Amino acid sequence: MGFSFNLGTPINTALFAYILYSVQHIVFPTISRPKTIPHEFKSGYSWMPKSHPSTVLFKTYSPKTLEPFNGNDGGRILLAISGIVFDVTSGRNFYGP
Repeated sequence: MGFSFNLGTPINTALFAYILYSVQHIVFPTISRPKTIPHEFKSGYSWMPKSHPSTVLFKTYSPKTLEPFNGNDGGRILLAISGIVFDVTSGRNFYGP
C-alpha cells in the first residue's frame, strides 16, 4: 500500500496550486513601502506622550467633594467604591452622565 500522488483530478490540482501559492508567500513575502509617511511620524517619533494625565494622590474625598467630578461639561469622572476612588474618565461612554 503505497502513497500515490495524482494531479489528474481537479480537486488535487487546485489544492496543490493553493499550497504552492501559500508556500511562495511564506518564503518570499511581498515587501511594499508606503507611498507617503504618516503625518504622526513626519517630525520624528517619540515614545513620550504630549502630556500626562493629571493625577490626584492621597486626597480624602467626601460625597460633597466628589460631586464636581461627575463628568458634566467634559470634566473628569471619579467613582468611589468601598472607600477607593477610581478615575473612570476614559470610560466616559459607560460611566458618564
